[in-house]
Amino acid sequence: MLEAAASPPALIVVIGRRRVGKSFLLARTFTGVRTVSVQGDEQSEHQHLKLLAGEAGRTLLGSDALSFATWDDALRFFGEQARREPLTVILDEFQWLKAAQGALDSIIQRHWDQWDRDGLPITLVLSGSALTLMERLLDRGAPLFGRATARPRLQPLDYRESAAFAGTSNPVELLRRWAVLGGTPQYQLWAGTGRLERVIAERILAKDSSLYDDPRHLLREGEGIRDPGTYLAILGAVAKGATHHNEIAQQARVPTGNLARKLERLEDLGYIAPRYPLAADGIEDRSSYQIADPYFRFWFRFVANNRSRLERGRVDEVRDEILANLDNLMGWSFEQCCRRWLGAYADENSIGAPQQIGSWWSRNGQVEVDVVGVRKHRYVLMGSCKWRRVAGAEVLQDLYTKQKQLGPQAADARRVLFARESFTKEVRTKAAADDVLLVTAADLFV
Repeated sequence: MLEAAASPPALIVVIGRRRVGKSFLLARTFTGVRTVSVQGDEQSEHQHLKLLAGEAGRTLLGSDALSFATWDDALRFFGEQARREPLTVILDEFQWLKAAQGALDSIIQRHWDQWDRDGLPITLVLSGSALTLMERLLDRGAPLFGRATARPRLQPLDYRESAAFAGTSNPVELLRRWAVLGGTPQYQLWAGTGRLERVIAERILAKDSSLYDDPRHLLREGEGIRDPGTYLAILGAVAKGATHHNEIAQQARVPTGNLARKLERLEDLGYIAPRYPLAADGIEDRSSYQIADPYFRFWFRFVANNRSRLERGRVDEVRDEILANLDNLMGWSFEQCCRRWLGAYADENSIGAPQQIGSWWSRNGQVEVDVVGVRKHRYVLMGSCKWRRVAGAEVLQDLYTKQKQLGPQAADARRVLFARESFTKEVRTKAAADDVLLVTAADLFV
């Protein structure tokens, strides 16, 4: 982003779901005195222009007297200002600005093309949390197609990046914390440091805490969300294990004809994601849905279902139930962290330099491999992730069995076994003889 802004004119389109830190990053990145920033919301075009004029007047003219009747007026003003001195303009939560003025991207295109031809020292940043809408701004045929000089997409932090917020170096505790809070920076900040038991009781379950009701707030504020109760029901069904279209419709009690559009909206907002089995010859065309964010998964499983008790102050009771069941939540999160380690931190040569990393399951659901890596139409690695203190011989044997079930394309795959803390002596001996890579939670942070 800084590299693009260093060579204006620059059009930067920043994409990322809510709470991921877009506004914070923009504020830290563009710190110059000639930076004008406005954040869209559910107001009208007139109100947006009034806010923008107020900010521009105070920043650039030292006056509150500036006004814009149209977006053309505003962009024309910014072009004139850039002819005098370099200027940065940030339009944050752009999806709301465009909702109030549907032709805004076309209006911007007209002015941008003139700025680009004239070589004006202006940086225009469009930032938004409606993921699909922001991506479509740059699609072929869209007014801004081919004009963006940078298009960063901000993702939540991974388990290792999130560790900086925790105040502990214990790997098991760090993974448990990530399973609860995920990598959304705002959630990590709201949670603060301290033991996970205290974080759960004081920062999540307490009804006056920021984390207590945030998923509901986000859905109520979500662009295009008109009936948040239905969307809450859909997310709740997915969090409880309904992963296919008919299952979700049945559990959420949503007519199947209306479900596809609502699933698409939730995917657009970054709250759910399709999941595909990764085969040796590519991703198979049979998807299921999963909650995309660990905190949403945790919230729908443990908070949403206990709201009546929590509203009556029975926090300790709910907390104790969560702690007793927390390890049951860890399987999914541990797999996510193991796949991330393989893709971002492991020595590529030791795992066969996979081009893609994912998981695989059979059509009948009888066989599932937690981790597979594919390169040149062959499995180069396969692994099993077990959130248990000590992994025994039966886990390793199960990995051998699944390798045979994958067939000749997996015959030479490097086998990897993940466990929380350690492995039995029998497993270590067999793994050394068969060149099986053994990885613990501590290894994920090395």
